[in-house]
Amino acid sequence: MRKDEALNVAKIFKVLKDAKGYIWIREIARRTNLNHKTVSRLLSKYFTPFLEVQYLPFRIKLVKLKDNIDFNRFINYWKIKKLEEII
Repeated sequence: MRKDEALNVAKIFKVLKDAKGYIWIREIARRTNLNHKTVSRLLSKYFTPFLEVQYLPFRIKLVKLKDNIDFNRFINYWKIKKLEEII
């Protein structure tokens, strides 16, 4: 993972943790000063096992971080995934 990508993932995690419920992808983009397509790409790449997703009409997607997820669990998951790729 590149350094700037890791920083963007951390920004998105913070916004999701502070949201206290479902949040629109474009709102995450506004709060992190990222493009909404970048947010969507990073969510699908890194956050899929940690999200609850709700689809609304007109291709609107609301996301919420699962209740028992903290940053340490998130990082540990990706460390294990990285080890599996090496082995």
